[in-house]
Amino acid sequence: MDDVYKLYDLNASPKVDISGYFNDYLKLLVPSDRFLQMRKDDSNITSLMGVQLEKDEMSMLTDYCSVNQLTVEGECEKVVNTRKMRNKKVFDPKEPEDVDLQTLQNLRKRWSQKTKHAVYKYKSEYFINETKKEETNKLCAIPGQDILVFVRVYHPFMNQVKNTPKKVFGTTLKLNNVIAMLGFQTLAQLRDKISCISDYSISRECSENLKNAVGPMAKDVYKSGFFFIEDTFYNDTRCSTNVDYSRGIIEWAQRKQNLGPFKTDTMENTRIDSLHLRFGYPWVYKHQGGCEHLIVFSDARLINCDDEVTISAYPRIVRIKPSCSKFCMICSTYNVKWITLDHDRIPHNPCYFCDDCFKSYNYVNCKKVGEFKAYAYPQNIEAVRGHIKI
Repeated sequence: MDDVYKLYDLNASPKVDISGYFNDYLKLLVPSDRFLQMRKDDSNITSLMGVQLEKDEMSMLTDYCSVNQLTVEGECEKVVNTRKMRNKKVFDPKEPEDVDLQTLQNLRKRWSQKTKHAVYKYKSEYFINETKKEETNKLCAIPGQDILVFVRVYHPFMNQVKNTPKKVFGTTLKLNNVIAMLGFQTLAQLRDKISCISDYSISRECSENLKNAVGPMAKDVYKSGFFFIEDTFYNDTRCSTNVDYSRGIIEWAQRKQNLGPFKTDTMENTRIDSLHLRFGYPWVYKHQGGCEHLIVFSDARLINCDDEVTISAYPRIVRIKPSCSKFCMICSTYNVKWITLDHDRIPHNPCYFCDDCFKSYNYVNCKKVGEFKAYAYPQNIEAVRGHIKI
């Protein structure tokens, strides 16, 4: 792992004992822990200042100390935080006034011919701003004491062979989402929060009877999986029938030089804050036999009063990366619902259909037309239950 991804060592942190690091950090914050536990309102601010101010005086002081007072004439405008925009704004250049140049005339012609596309090349991560849950009669994390850890989860990708053109082999590493977890939660809870199409419904050949199209969720049938972090495989042993994927890897590594030794542990008994790892370095999550994701522990801090403190709200997705949907190859309008193989009336193999195109082209009065194999596109059963009809 280190040899393959040694480039990431340049940006990765030294190995960190998460629990030990924040225990030492908390000792430094003991004299000023009130700053972490107090909410940002006027009464707490005046209490920390050690003065008593009327509401009007506090308002005047707030305006006087505002950062807007630092603005001077001719200053550049404040930089817009484009990360929180759905699409980055595109600003057209302004034409200088009273300047008649041939270059500007040509530029105006080019602007008039320019086509503006709705899809931008650079897409930001979407921030998920959920409404805070009520804290009444619910277990809550303690601001200034409990740890909040952020994990970046990436989509599976095909490794690119050295000196092989990208167009021939290999895919781009893409972010799936960023998950926030509390330090006392386990790796098993992290696994349950990771979403992957490989965990969705098991598709069965159903061209003769579409009612049998959607099977159970793959994650409920094939429950095995592991995290590989530093030198340890953390296996999911919550189900007695789970397969130990790490055994074959460890046996293979024992026959190789400069690999290992490796250790094993259980993910359901491993707390996030008990890990000793490098932040910014890629680790592996494997499930469904051969589906592998890279995960990166990107940040950790103490939770504060501005965060969601209800424990049941974690793990939670705080950012997602938009991805392109796969559209029907017939109408190019609606999302894919069905896949066909070996179709005798379609030149594409496989071919992707939306629900309407699939049924109108392949069935007449609910009777199959032609020869083909049909499968439902993998879906989250909880989201589509009852929506697949003949």
